[in-house]
Amino acid sequence: MSENLTTTIATKQGHINYESLFAVVVSTAVWRFGYTIISLVLPRKSPEYCCRIITFIHGLLVAFIGINQCFLIDSPFDHPEWRTSYMQSFVLVASLGYFIHDLEWCFRYQREDKLMIAHHIYSVFALFRMLFKGYSGAQATCALGSMEITNPFLQMRWFIRSEGMYPSALFTSVEITFIIVFVAIRILLGTYYMYIIFKQPKNDWDFVALSFTIYVVSWMFMFNIVKYLFTKYFGLKRKNPDVRKQPS
Repeated sequence: MSENLTTTIATKQGHINYESLFAVVVSTAVWRFGYTIISLVLPRKSPEYCCRIITFIHGLLVAFIGINQCFLIDSPFDHPEWRTSYMQSFVLVASLGYFIHDLEWCFRYQREDKLMIAHHIYSVFALFRMLFKGYSGAQATCALGSMEITNPFLQMRWFIRSEGMYPSALFTSVEITFIIVFVAIRILLGTYYMYIIFKQPKNDWDFVALSFTIYVVSWMFMFNIVKYLFTKYFGLKRKNPDVRKQPS
């Protein structure tokens, strides 16, 4: 049995095999452990506060590593046939574990709306598919890293307000930065990437479908952001204006 376990968690090169169910379980457990530690260190903070710290960490980690995959020798969107590299598998399994953890948290505390729950369920499915697909990992991690770059700004916005610094110039500057980055990355760059994906005949139908789905979700969140902007800056009344935890 120990030999089978060794085969499951290690590759032929002696490295951890991230493309395994065992790695997914470990990744999820690591994120949950981190959340538990933060909750113990900050006992006076709410569960959402602690959860958003984990979300902030995930956003920074995935954005930093994922965006690096966009600057390979050649554009990853021109080569969907490339085998998923060791680092790309790490990014995918790390993000998959985070989304499983966060989805469970959302169900437990019921703090998110239906769109966010649907986004998390989709993210788990899409990351699981790309992790075990074995190729197109460069495209997946580049797109994931690009999208996650907006998340730290959103979490900083929430932390600033939760610490009583709303309204303030700092809050407004972070909020506007988030919106500008979201539009630039998720909408403008996302539209460009979708154009390339649709034109690339080597892409599998499932990758095209997964990419188009997250593109549509981005526009749905964009619609909510536009409603928020009109609510806040054009005088429309709303009880508790906010932009919830943004998609990844």
